[in-house]
Amino acid sequence: MWPFRPSYPEVAFHELLDKYDYIIVGGGTAGCVLANRLSASSDKTVLLVERGPVADTWASRVPLLSSDISSDGARSQKRVSERHPTLDKEYLLINGSALGGTTRINSMVYTRGVQQEYDMWAESGCEGWSWKEVEPFFKKSERSLEETDDPGCHGKDGEWRNRSGPLFFPGFHRVVASCKNIGLPFIDDINSTKNPSVGCGQLHFTRDENQHRSSAYHAFLPLDLVKQRPNLHVLTNAIAERIVIRQRNTGPFAEGVQISSRTSKGTKTVTSEREVIICAGPFGSPQLLLLSGIGPVEHLKEHGIRVHKDLPAVGNNLQDHFAVSVAHRIPMDHSLISIEKRPWVFFTHLFYWLVWGTGMLLAPVLQLAIFVSSSALDPEGRPVKERKVDQDIIPDIEILPIPYDGSNSNLDKSRGVFSFLCVLLHPKSKGSLRLSAPTPDAPLKIDLNYLSNPEDLEPLRAGLKLALRIGEDMRAQGYPLEDWESERPEGEDDVSLDKFIQRRNRTTYHYSSTCRMGPREDIPDGGAAVDQELRVFGVDCLRVADSSVFPWVPGVHLQAPTVMVAEKCAHMILHPKPE
Repeated sequence: MWPFRPSYPEVAFHELLDKYDYIIVGGGTAGCVLANRLSASSDKTVLLVERGPVADTWASRVPLLSSDISSDGARSQKRVSERHPTLDKEYLLINGSALGGTTRINSMVYTRGVQQEYDMWAESGCEGWSWKEVEPFFKKSERSLEETDDPGCHGKDGEWRNRSGPLFFPGFHRVVASCKNIGLPFIDDINSTKNPSVGCGQLHFTRDENQHRSSAYHAFLPLDLVKQRPNLHVLTNAIAERIVIRQRNTGPFAEGVQISSRTSKGTKTVTSEREVIICAGPFGSPQLLLLSGIGPVEHLKEHGIRVHKDLPAVGNNLQDHFAVSVAHRIPMDHSLISIEKRPWVFFTHLFYWLVWGTGMLLAPVLQLAIFVSSSALDPEGRPVKERKVDQDIIPDIEILPIPYDGSNSNLDKSRGVFSFLCVLLHPKSKGSLRLSAPTPDAPLKIDLNYLSNPEDLEPLRAGLKLALRIGEDMRAQGYPLEDWESERPEGEDDVSLDKFIQRRNRTTYHYSSTCRMGPREDIPDGGAAVDQELRVFGVDCLRVADSSVFPWVPGVHLQAPTVMVAEKCAHMILHPKPE
């Protein structure tokens, strides 16, 4: 039984060795993968340093209960952005803070994106990152539990499970029918390169055979594996205060990491014999580089930090998938709100999940996605039928039907709510991240800078119009989807749509590119912090591997490409190119 599971084999702070071959900072989505791969050879010692706890409870494996909407905060870290000057609001920014990182609290969506997306990375100068070159690293970690018409596009032998599932809520079935009615095809497998990139399809989720959440922690660092690898030390509830940088004839290099414990006093500097790999996420990785004297020189001097490398891209180029939500009223029984407002519904479905592995608790908040290109929509938001639909189209809008309030704005929940969350997949706007003080526990100054490029508005307008057309067709089918006047645009002219966008927007927690990859540190449009091998420019023995290295935010949910980056990073470390 769950209460009697053995404790996780963590190393205590006082048991740390003085030296390890590899030190990985951040035991999140990417860090768990790297710890697994680099410790596979027993002659390599690996230390994984994670800020949060293990926090492995039965509820942390229940798909719905473990999503952050019902989190008690034990597995998440929450920050607040700077107030946006034109949208006039602050944004609550959430990422995972436990072993497994954000894969412990997210919606578990597994999407890779279209192959042209990665080909564009390679064309921008990121040699080795084309679709042909990254696809093997997606498949290496994957264990697809799906029966699919294109089995060759999925991995079957990896540790990280994913699957789809039955559409739980009645509204989802009507969305599929409405998309077909207005000209959007149904995509059988949204991760297959043989299928169209535009249309409506069921999402795949990282759930295992037992209907449990399959996080990076559960997949890559399960208890039994860590127990069998004495060369792998996992240290939780610890803070990497800075990377220790030393000088040698060839320039600065990462010698080790200064670590403090969150549960005991004192600090310890641990030396790396080979490399330090930072996997602290899109906020934590640039923060650690800045605290270590790597970043924009004027900012470092402002905080009295010794400059080891002037690298302007660190903390810049921040991107996120900005989103806008249109909400409707539906019957309570058709909405996730029923489980929140009716205790008897919750306990009924808890019983279903415990006994049969069915019911609402295994149903993620998201189950369907609609991918479209705004350039292929007419002025009313309908697909242009003469446009070819294939893999050559890179979608710039994703619409997520949600049987809940998709705006994070605490709507009236006396009745059921059904939302269409319109997500901008390829924003042109960029934000930044800066220190407020030269200490790891000080809050960051995060400027999301949404909509600073006015070109971001046009795809959002088109996506809103399409969402309204889908809703109209659902009502025409007889589905009880009621307009909610205050939660939809007043009109469909640009002024009305822009006013609605300003009022009903949100983050999707898909932060990226704050240590972005590029062929040179001085590339146009913001520079780069790491090269194609994910090595920090100008500092030897130091890499970054997480969503912060994406050249720009990809048009997908980020956990799958983040694991791919970690797999590729491990391969590059273990199989270096000849000089």
